[in-house]
Amino acid sequence: MKNLMLLSALAFTFVACDPYHYEATSMIEMKKDPCFGFCPVYVFQVNGKGNATFKGERNVSKEGEWTRNLSPEETNALFAAFEKSNFEAFQDEYTDQVTDLPTTWITFKHGSIDKTIKDYYGAPEELKALEKLVEAIAETDDGWIKTSENPGL
Repeated sequence: MKNLMLLSALAFTFVACDPYHYEATSMIEMKKDPCFGFCPVYVFQVNGKGNATFKGERNVSKEGEWTRNLSPEETNALFAAFEKSNFEAFQDEYTDQVTDLPTTWITFKHGSIDKTIKDYYGAPEELKALEKLVEAIAETDDGWIKTSENPGL
């Protein structure tokens, strides 16, 4: 019984000291669709515990499937930026009568928020800034481990 109480207290300590401020069910995803030129085509996803995947199809340095664990600081900062942006207040779609641009799909799931935005043209700077934050993580070559040749996109 004493060992069980000690084990329970130790387990609680590890849970209470979790450096990630978000749940594994929280998620940010960015999908980049093709254009007629050399636009990068990929899907990047990260959950609230820093588990990230990258599926590069073309015009990217990482083709195929890749995984990476983001640091708690990097993960918490990214999710906090999305929370601070009031993501759910953005329009569902930004587009216009313009041709040959890539489409970016950006999704944020956290708590009661579950929203995907289509950004083709005309998105506000606040949304573009979030996309750049995600791109900076997704498009880096640091820390990624290749898991498959075929991205299955």
